[in-house]
Amino acid sequence: MASTQLKRAIEHFKVDSGKTSADIAMMLGVTRQTLDSKILGQTPINFKQAKTLADMLGMTLDELYTIAPKVEQ
Repeated sequence: MASTQLKRAIEHFKVDSGKTSADIAMMLGVTRQTLDSKILGQTPINFKQAKTLADMLGMTLDELYTIAPKVEQ
C-alpha cells in the first residue's frame, strides 16, 4: 500500500514538473533501476535521498515516512 502511494506521488510530480524517472533518479544520485527498487521497498531510501524526495514532492519527511516503504531514519 505505502509503495503505491509513493509511486502515485512520484507520477504526479513527473506530470506536474515534466521530469522523467531518469531525471528523478539522477537528482537522487541513483540509477533508474535503483529508483524503481526504492519505490517498491526492495532497497532502502537513505536520509539524504528521503530529504531530496520529500522536497521534490512538496511534503515533509514525516509525510514521506508514512508513504515510503523503506526509509532509513
